[in-house]
Amino acid sequence: MSARPESRAAADWWAAKLSVPARHDTGAAGSDALADTVSALVRRQRTQAQIAAFRDALVDEIEKHVAKYDWRPDDPDFGSYMRSILVDYGPDAVLADAATRAGFELRMLDLPMKTVMWINPGIVKVAEGYRSKPVVIWRADR
Repeated sequence: MSARPESRAAADWWAAKLSVPARHDTGAAGSDALADTVSALVRRQRTQAQIAAFRDALVDEIEKHVAKYDWRPDDPDFGSYMRSILVDYGPDAVLADAATRAGFELRMLDLPMKTVMWINPGIVKVAEGYRSKPVVIWRADR
């Protein structure tokens, strides 16, 4: 069985975030610059092969994650919260498990903090940072 295009789009977005230093929007005055600086200082450079392995593992992890909940193409928002992936003060288990499978560990500042992704039938949205509005990163052609 092949992966849903939603899972691939979601995995591509998270993998792209590992390719550049994470930018943080924590919502706390003055802490964003500190988080960005610390993130840049402790950032581990990952090879393109590691990022590709993470992306491939993440597609599988997302597939397992979303398969646990109702997938209703006629009502895409139904169960949306349950299919979300987030980074608060650490990575979601879905992200951490994919990194482990790819041979590395994700740390608190490796990905943008206060970020949530919703993986719904036909659409993937991300709110990157504190109080940010969701942005569609992938939509099925209808």
